[in-house]
Amino acid sequence: MNIEYFREFTVLADCSNYLEAADRLFIGQSTLSKHIMSMEKELGVPLFERTSRKVSLSKYGKLLLPYANTIVQTQYSYTSTLQNELESERGRVTVGTIAATAKYGITGLIADFKRKYPGSSIQMFEGDPNDLASQLRERKCDVIFAHMPERELTDGTVQRIHYLDDSLVCILPRKHPLAEKKELRLEQLRDETFIALKENTTIHQLILDSCYRVGFSPKIAFICHRIDSVLDLVTKGMGIAILAEYMTNRPEDGNFPENAPFAVASILPHTTISVDLCYRNQHDLSPMAKRFVELVQKKTEADIPANSNLSASQLNLSSLRP
Repeated sequence: MNIEYFREFTVLADCSNYLEAADRLFIGQSTLSKHIMSMEKELGVPLFERTSRKVSLSKYGKLLLPYANTIVQTQYSYTSTLQNELESERGRVTVGTIAATAKYGITGLIADFKRKYPGSSIQMFEGDPNDLASQLRERKCDVIFAHMPERELTDGTVQRIHYLDDSLVCILPRKHPLAEKKELRLEQLRDETFIALKENTTIHQLILDSCYRVGFSPKIAFICHRIDSVLDLVTKGMGIAILAEYMTNRPEDGNFPENAPFAVASILPHTTISVDLCYRNQHDLSPMAKRFVELVQKKTEADIPANSNLSASQLNLSSLRP
C-alpha cells in the first residue's frame, strides 16, 4: 500500500471533512476519495462512516489510526534523517594552513577527503600561525594546521591533534664554506648574513629567539614574504636562511641530490616544531568539519609508529562522532 495514503487517512480522520482534508493535503477532493476507497478495498473493511456533510472513523478506522500515525511518523523520521545526512555531506569545510602544504601532506589529506565526500566543498588558505589562530577564534575557518602557541590552548576553547614534527634547518649556498656540513651549531652562524621570512611570523620570531639564546642577534639583510624567494636568494649566494625543514621542498626520503641548488644542514641544538590540527570545541564543528577532523585522526593513528610520542588524550576524538 502506498505510504502516502496513510498520511491522507490521518488528515481526513482529523478533519472529518473531505474538502478541508483535500485542501490541507493540496490534492483534489476526488483524488483523496479514490485513495481512501483504495485503502478500504485493500484492507477489506470500511474506514469511515459517511454522511452528507462529514465523515467519521468507523470502528475499523479507529483501530487503524494509531498504526497509521506510527507509519507517518516513521516515514517523517527516516526521510528527515536521510535528508540531514545528505545536507551534511554537501557542507563546506574551511581549512587554514601554514605554508608548505604539499610537503606536510595537507593537500593529500584534502584530496582524500574530497574523494570520500564528493559533495563537500573545501576552502583552503595559507597564513602565518598567529594569523591562523585569530581566524580560528573569529570563526572565519573551521580547522587550521599550524604551530599553535601554547598560550592559545590554555583556556580550553581550542583543541588540537598532533599531526607531525618539523625542525629548524640551515639553508646555505652550494659554494658556502659550511655547505658540506651535515650539522651546524647556531654559534657558527654568528657572522653570517641572514635571509628571513617576514617579521611577525612564527618562524621569524623562532629564529630570533634561538639566536638570542646562544648570544647573538642575526644580521638580516633580506626579508621575504614567500619561501621560494628566500630559497632563490640563498641559491644566488645572497646569504643563508633558517627555515622549517619541510619548507625546503626536501624529497620524501629526506636526501637532497648532489646537484641540489642549495645545501641543508641540521641546526644544533635541535629545535622541534609541532604541527597540529587545531579546531574549536567539538560542539562548534559542523558535521562535515567533524568528518575532516576524524580523517586526520585516522591519519595520525596510522602513523603512530613514526610518531610514538603521541599521547592517548591527543588522539581520542570519539566524542566528535555526530
